[in-house]
Amino acid sequence: MALSVGWFGPFFQSLGFSAQQIGIAIGVLTGSKILAPYLWGYLGDHVANRLRVVQTGMVGSIAAAACLLFDFDFLGLCLILGAFGLFWNAIIAQFDTLTLAYLGGAHHRYSQIRVWGSIGFILMMLTSGWWFSEFPFTALPWLMLAGLIASALLSLSLPPLAAQRAEVSSEESVGARLKTPVVLIFFAVAASNQMTHGPLNVFFTLYLQERGYSALAAGQLWALGVFAEVILFFMLPRVLSGLDLRILLVVSLTLASLRWIGTAWFVDSLLVLLFLQLLHAFTFGAIHAVSIEFIRRWFPGKLSGRGMALYSGLVFGVGGSIGAFASGYLWSRLGGEQTFLLVGAITAMAAAVAWIFLKEARLEATDPRTRAFG
Repeated sequence: MALSVGWFGPFFQSLGFSAQQIGIAIGVLTGSKILAPYLWGYLGDHVANRLRVVQTGMVGSIAAAACLLFDFDFLGLCLILGAFGLFWNAIIAQFDTLTLAYLGGAHHRYSQIRVWGSIGFILMMLTSGWWFSEFPFTALPWLMLAGLIASALLSLSLPPLAAQRAEVSSEESVGARLKTPVVLIFFAVAASNQMTHGPLNVFFTLYLQERGYSALAAGQLWALGVFAEVILFFMLPRVLSGLDLRILLVVSLTLASLRWIGTAWFVDSLLVLLFLQLLHAFTFGAIHAVSIEFIRRWFPGKLSGRGMALYSGLVFGVGGSIGAFASGYLWSRLGGEQTFLLVGAITAMAAAVAWIFLKEARLEATDPRTRAFG
């Protein structure tokens, strides 16, 4: 899936689909995250071994990705991506939950584990950027299958982890958390940030190619952004306990706004574009790290699977699908520059909301050796 993010746009365009159809189809994919992660999270919280949920999702994802090898119309494309998203969601949120469970008291090291996914993304984007400079985009499904099958095989080497059996009091129910205004505001801010990534995820590669950049250059720019994210993930564990995460969130959202506006105005300047890609460390990496810590604090213990699923569903599902749908619509009517300017303004408003309304979000600096929730 990480590989496909940068190449779905040109791949589907090569098959004859329009910008609006591409936006709708990827919106279906991201929209599957609205309910599916919570269902998988509920299952993961109640089975003896959460790892089996992840492995089931991998098998289903392989089967769905294989369907991309056959001929399909627009409806077929939407159905394939919907099925793929249904199973892929069993992997993403639950793997984060598994990671935190494996880490136990060393939860502040999450970003050091998460960084390996980013490193894999860099390698895949550099390799695929070279590949698609020499060969057609029709090879994308085969590359996706290779990555999924390798991941499924590697998952067999992971030790089983028993589900947590601690009872959850009424004060610690998911419903009680969702009645807390600051939790809803945080989810809204995080979802808005994911929504504004829609033009990047769906059309950034096409945007670059329209301006004369090669597929190899596009792959390198994608990789540069994630490389900056890797550096941040290595640094965060050393300073996370001493940071006010609300301030980090606001700064990251402000930088995101500058990134989108800069992408609109300076895409023809490679030097500026290189700098803007480095901001990915904050616009995705830092905000994701803050979000994971927020979920850990507000959804502890046996709520962890459903808390992570809610995060995935509301942020990547609702936010991501709206971003994909809207970017397809806006791109076909306003063009790339105006679309990026619009999401830049939206992100600036999200930063203001976070600064004003998340003062009680329990994101203050903490000692990682003490419980951050309770």
